[in-house]
Amino acid sequence: MIERLSLEEWRAFDAVHPAPTFFARPAWAISLAETYDGMEAAPLRVRAQGDPPLILPMMRMSGGVLRWREYRGFPIGGYTCFLQQDGELASQGQCERALAEIAHFADCATIIPWPLAQMPRTSQGKAHETSVVDLSRGVDAALAGVTGIFRRMAGQAERRGVACARSRDVDAIDVYYELLDASAKRWGLLRPAFPKALIASLVRNGGRDVEIWFARAEGRAIGGAVGFYGASEFFFWSAAMLAEYSRLRPSNALNFALMRAAAERGMIWYNLGSSEGLPGVARFKDNLGALEVPYNEIRLERAPFKLYVNVRRALAGRAHA
Repeated sequence: MIERLSLEEWRAFDAVHPAPTFFARPAWAISLAETYDGMEAAPLRVRAQGDPPLILPMMRMSGGVLRWREYRGFPIGGYTCFLQQDGELASQGQCERALAEIAHFADCATIIPWPLAQMPRTSQGKAHETSVVDLSRGVDAALAGVTGIFRRMAGQAERRGVACARSRDVDAIDVYYELLDASAKRWGLLRPAFPKALIASLVRNGGRDVEIWFARAEGRAIGGAVGFYGASEFFFWSAAMLAEYSRLRPSNALNFALMRAAAERGMIWYNLGSSEGLPGVARFKDNLGALEVPYNEIRLERAPFKLYVNVRRALAGRAHA
């Protein structure tokens, strides 16, 4: 049996049992719903036979004109978690039985489990990987895994006057988005991958668990980052830098500062996200001592929905023939 929790119930649960990753917490889902049309925060309580109920944070998508029951956990590069009533992560078997319930409940469900949880055994879905630094033994042990070249560049940044700190300024969102917009144009994009409104919503809903950081030098912000805190994971969500200041190595300095801040907050994991199709970014994370952790994007579709998708693709193909 599956039922939907109210936002009040979910917030009350999260206040006592925050999910290990920020993406599976109410602030992420609410911010997505506030920013994008056709998305609605829709946490589910899943009861598989013989198991205690599990909480599964999800989004309900608009479902188009036919109002399909379409769920995602989570869009825009996020994860979800199967959580027990005491906030602990569900076992592999519990996750698999919950997936079977969801396959009957939803017309379509895309589930991206948190990579650092026990993963359901399934061959379904697209394979991904994320880069993670283990902070469980403290920041000094984590920094010992950083390559010499990365360490020298971070030291170089400090000697050249680069200072990193989180910002509580009222204009922090605007300043960061200007950096991000400049970076997007350098990458050949018309605009950043997400709107400024999403950052504003995250800051408003996330409170102390959403931080904007800047690397400053020569009297201005030359680099920045936005990061999220779950109960045990810091996620480095977005980064931007002014190309003309790359010689000062602000990205190296920011990562050292953020790792220290995450360790001070008691985080076990420093998650740098995916580098798929970005070999330069992957090398940067490797030099930081990050390990690659694989995970699957699980997609469940009932037969009517699958038929609908295939028909639409066929019609679109004819229109372009």
